[in-house]
Amino acid sequence: MPTAAPRLVISAPFGNYVQPKGAVATLGTFTAARRAGRLWRILATVRYYPRLKAWVNKIGLRNPGIDWLAARVASSRIDPRDKLVSIHGFVPDDWWRLLDTIARIRPLGVELNMSCPNVGEIDWPRELFVRARATGLPVVVKLPPVQFELLLEEAIAAGIRRFHCCNTLPIPAGGLSGKPLKPVALQCIRRVLDLVPSGCRSELRIVGGGGVREAQDVDDFAKAGVHAIAVGTKIMNPRYLVSHVGLEPVRERAEALLAGRADWITSSGGS
Repeated sequence: MPTAAPRLVISAPFGNYVQPKGAVATLGTFTAARRAGRLWRILATVRYYPRLKAWVNKIGLRNPGIDWLAARVASSRIDPRDKLVSIHGFVPDDWWRLLDTIARIRPLGVELNMSCPNVGEIDWPRELFVRARATGLPVVVKLPPVQFELLLEEAIAAGIRRFHCCNTLPIPAGGLSGKPLKPVALQCIRRVLDLVPSGCRSELRIVGGGGVREAQDVDDFAKAGVHAIAVGTKIMNPRYLVSHVGLEPVRERAEALLAGRADWITSSGGS
């Protein structure tokens, strides 16, 4: 029997840098072509608002491109077998190139990033979800926090049952995350459960995240019905990047509360 996947997921782009034992790191988000931007300039777009415990960023999917990842996998510098890879295409040909590459490198699963407030309105080719499933890999669809109903409907119709709720909240200054995102993410989960046909609900596998900072937050997401917990801007802090301080209580709580639920990546949930 395969070993159950950890119940803690490190969201992209943080999974590129923080890969603690007992968690699934999400690499990316990768696009078909390189999207240039020096790290220090990217980080300069990030703002923290202490009174709100909120982060706002304008990172905008800056990444070295999917060929960079494929080359490092080929040279054994990156082992993708225990990691998710997040991808995003701007046009259909981007998506097909990304999926072809993902099918070759065979990560633990592929996450379709369907929401980024910093790259404008996102559209997708109608056959995207069917072609993603055709890779034979577990497919996770990362939903925007709002206005995802059509996206969800088409993904469910294509047989996808794994969803990540949710991405950052679009505001004029960029993408909002941190504590204010938590109630929005919980509402996103409730809305997904309401919209999914009753015959499909037992197959749903939900990764929930948004404002998860401590064990109590894990409790709230567990009550909402998730199968795994995602963390992101919690680790946007030098001490987390170096030593992973603060992640262990969240990881332990997630493992304890969610251990009795179906595995979010290896069981059912569509391909």
